Amino acid sequence: MTDNKFHKSPKIYFLIIYSATARILSGICIGLMLLSIIPLATPYLDEAESYRFLRSTITAEKIIRTAVKENIPTKIGGKDMSRWIMIIGFFLLSGVFSRIGERAYDKAEFFKFRHSIDSWKRQMNLSDNAIVLTPLNQKLEQLKTAKKKDREQLLKEFIETKRKLDEMGKDLAFLAIDIVDSTGMKMDEEKASIEHDFKEYKRFIERIFTKHGYLKSAWTPDGVMSCFNSVDAAATAAREVINNLEEFNKNVKIMRRDFVVRCGINSGFVYFDESLPLEEISDRVIDIAGHMQKHAKPNTVCVAKPAIEPLNERTGFEPAGRMVDGYEVYEWKKSGA
Repeated sequence: MTDNKFHKSPKIYFLIIYSATARILSGICIGLMLLSIIPLATPYLDEAESYRFLRSTITAEKIIRTAVKENIPTKIGGKDMSRWIMIIGFFLLSGVFSRIGERAYDKAEFFKFRHSIDSWKRQMNLSDNAIVLTPLNQKLEQLKTAKKKDREQLLKEFIETKRKLDEMGKDLAFLAIDIVDSTGMKMDEEKASIEHDFKEYKRFIERIFTKHGYLKSAWTPDGVMSCFNSVDAAATAAREVINNLEEFNKNVKIMRRDFVVRCGINSGFVYFDESLPLEEISDRVIDIAGHMQKHAKPNTVCVAKPAIEPLNERTGFEPAGRMVDGYEVYEWKKSGA
């Protein structure tokens, strides 16, 4: 889960330096506290001042104690308490610096993991509100406020959660189909005719999807986004829908105007949770399929160039001479259309 690039984040770098500085100051305070304690033991040592180390220690302690006396009141009840004030003060300062260092370190760890998630999210084309990120975000929020004793266990759970999400990744194809001018079709039509035709249209689409092994679909009133295991399956389904619409319009629908559709296809690596409805799976791969459909002409199938490259049957797909979301568009249209 660690990202070697986290040091490039000024905030993380600053927090690491800040934490290290606070811990060094905590250590210095402990040293000064011990420096203040050592002279208390010298009366019990024979010829203590004959040792250079102890002489230096006593001299340094006197200098610091003199500075303390000059700056703060040190007499309590007529007794000089400067040494005890130093001992207690350095002890308290050490604790303060230690806690500051720990908090800074915890924040740096939090930002490292958040930075890692953001990098992973960009790499996998996941949107900010992707449902698949919910478990990771929950763990991340727990890390933000976890106590030190809980942090190690949370980090293990965090890494395990990401591993499980990685296993959910699949290369999938998405087919978006929309009815051209569906609102205009319904004008001056009886409600019963509209309901009949759109129900039959949905059945017509779903029969073709089932035939080609679709995994999930999400319907809007006049459109559908569907998921397939391969671009071949999605493209074959799209072409079959367009090729069979003539018969559907002739023998099934009863409204005056014919059903005309436009299709868009894209494929890529997606985190696919089988327990979630397709409309709750958010990913740029899916968004591009929808954009391909919006830019398609009536009774055509538009595919992003990277998605068409693995296609086994490319017959009829030609460069459309336009770009969508930075991708060259390939277009298939019905013969004679």
